[in-house]
Amino acid sequence: MLRIFIISLFLSAGQIAFAQLDSLSKEDLRMLDSMFKNDEFVKLMMSQQKRKSYFDVNFGVGNQLFSLKNNAFNAGQTQTNKTYYTPAVAYNHKSGIGIMVNGSVASDDDKLKVYQYVISPSYTYNNKKFVAGISYSRYIEGEATGFVVNPFSHDFYASGLYKRTWIQPGIALGYSFGKVLDYYDTTITFIPSGSTDPRTVRIQDTISTRLSSFSVTVSASHTFSFWKFLHKKDALQLQPTIMLNAGSQKWNVTHSNSLFDRRPFIQNYFKRRFGDGQTTLKFNLQSAGVLTGLTYYYGKFYLQPQLYLDYYLLETFEKRLTSLFSVTAGFAFY
Repeated sequence: MLRIFIISLFLSAGQIAFAQLDSLSKEDLRMLDSMFKNDEFVKLMMSQQKRKSYFDVNFGVGNQLFSLKNNAFNAGQTQTNKTYYTPAVAYNHKSGIGIMVNGSVASDDDKLKVYQYVISPSYTYNNKKFVAGISYSRYIEGEATGFVVNPFSHDFYASGLYKRTWIQPGIALGYSFGKVLDYYDTTITFIPSGSTDPRTVRIQDTISTRLSSFSVTVSASHTFSFWKFLHKKDALQLQPTIMLNAGSQKWNVTHSNSLFDRRPFIQNYFKRRFGDGQTTLKFNLQSAGVLTGLTYYYGKFYLQPQLYLDYYLLETFEKRLTSLFSVTAGFAFY
């Protein structure tokens, strides 16, 4: 049902957009000029181009885990059936500099936990031909949970879009890295060589996994805009985007315990169970995706649902198709 709705929306969006471009009368132009002068949502949509400063307060719901902006990273997560909540506050200065702070909340053992905090400064450059931006996100660990959380601590993201063509080409670069610590505590019973008496040894091991991921995404998109969609003070934007994602990943697993260096059989045990050393997935084309984004404006309020479908192109034992969604509602004050 959702797929049918999206396809229908694409078709109707294309028909309406072309009809509007070809049928603007003098009265339509006068009304459009009045909207730019008086309507709150138009002021909001034009605030970046006119270099106005504004605050943004929003609340998001979705199943994306790894990155705030990079869907190429998010598509690599193996668990997509858990819902995450992200209240956020942001400030964007007219110079293009911005900063956002949010918390990541999810249910764990029938209790909501703030398992992660994010601070993300950014800079955006926008003119008539190009829009480009760069951001850095620092992920800070919160409450301990029983589910897998974002393994990255640092996330860099840069993107650019050429706006003068009907189909707008874009490119994005992402780089994330972090470290995951696992603690292993077990008791092993064995019979030493030359003895008949069993011996019990307790092993406490710290398993450190350092990981990094680099991505390059090329895209093609178009934005359809509908003024007075349901009300004289609202608007709707639809932006379908086709994406090709390439990248590389690296994992480095090490162990730390008092017996690891002195007992070869313990070394082999941990290597077989948890791995050891460095594993690298070379840079190559990894997936193709379709991102469908809607933004509805009414005054200072906006509602922004997004759906991303990613198809993995390389050999894998996991499912190839990953679906990621998010719904964000907020207010912008300028």
